[in-house]
Amino acid sequence: MGSDRRSGVAVVTLLTVVDRVVALHEVPLFAAVPGRTLAALATCAEEVLVSRGDEVIVEGAVEDHLFVVVRGSLRATHDGRVLRELSPGATVGELAALVPEPRSATVTAVEDGLLLRIDKQALDELLVDHPELVQGVIRTLVSMLRHDGAPRLEDGR
Repeated sequence: MGSDRRSGVAVVTLLTVVDRVVALHEVPLFAAVPGRTLAALATCAEEVLVSRGDEVIVEGAVEDHLFVVVRGSLRATHDGRVLRELSPGATVGELAALVPEPRSATVTAVEDGLLLRIDKQALDELLVDHPELVQGVIRTLVSMLRHDGAPRLEDGR
């Protein structure tokens, strides 16, 4: 198992590419994307180990990546108010991976977990090469607007 530290969380390699693809298929954002395309995304994703209490996203930080929860749970908060709980299969920071701006919420690990971090550059390259991924992103963002309301879109932006 390889590992290094970035932003207070451990970047590791625990999963095979196949395991990563399986995890990504559980995510609504990527559920309709063919396995071959997800394999390319899975190869670019970094595995991040978090411990209970770790801040995964800090409100106000300008970043350009999203996280997929593989194991554990996260909590997004703003001004002391819980915006949403994130369990395996959830994503956070989707908007920052599309258009980097200051994060609008803090996201903290509620329990020890494993996340996949997907950077804007990797996502952009795949969006250009795989239109089915573009459709999945648009479908998910529209669904978030229609069914969950605008506040959820801003969680961890």
